[in-house]
Amino acid sequence: MTEIFAHRGSSGAHPENTLPAFLAAVESGADGIELDVQLTKDGIPIVIHDDKVNRTTNGSGVVRELTLREIKKLDAHQGHKKRLRALFKKTKIPTLKEVLVALKHDPLILNIELKTDVYDYPGIEEKVLELCKEHQHHFTFIFCSFNLDTLSRLRTLDKTLVLSAITGLDVKAAVEKMDELQLDSINPPFKLRNHESLANIPTRCWTTNQVSQMDTLFDEDVLGFMTDFPEKAVKARNERNK
Repeated sequence: MTEIFAHRGSSGAHPENTLPAFLAAVESGADGIELDVQLTKDGIPIVIHDDKVNRTTNGSGVVRELTLREIKKLDAHQGHKKRLRALFKKTKIPTLKEVLVALKHDPLILNIELKTDVYDYPGIEEKVLELCKEHQHHFTFIFCSFNLDTLSRLRTLDKTLVLSAITGLDVKAAVEKMDELQLDSINPPFKLRNHESLANIPTRCWTTNQVSQMDTLFDEDVLGFMTDFPEKAVKARNERNK
């Protein structure tokens, strides 16, 4: 069955990478949640996509130059539909630990992206794995990154991890590392899922928000896909399975 991942939570209707978005994703019936992890100045894994806080909060600055205390002062309801912003005032950027604790009762696949493609945070791999081992609960973990060096370090730390390489327009570098890193999948953009280099390779595509695209992926029986609208995707899959 094709897995449905809530991309940064239910980010089509909630502030991305926040607890409200993750809890809504659980309510939608998504199989998993995709989330992004970076480190604060004081080395705490937090859940945020951009290397700066400007787009998604009411503050400004580079994530790695801000302490957790400074980041917790920000509201994470920006970068969202204006008519809904008032509903999410005082929503905070969560730490990875806070997310793992908040979701601990749910048997989810957590697709954790280590955001090391802009800044290669020293020690992020060890810190993320330590937290995930401490808060295993009912989760199945997938660790992914655009940065193949990050995946290599993860593989060295634990031979049993499920690893996926995320790609942009160039998929060849990831394909070449498929066997060496024992990758579970490669995660290309939707439009590149049928690239000749990906023949016979399991894929989890990003990001698919139109029902017609979702139906295409269900037909193709891809391993999974990311969507900002997990409720829509679950409904589409249920309609097909009637």
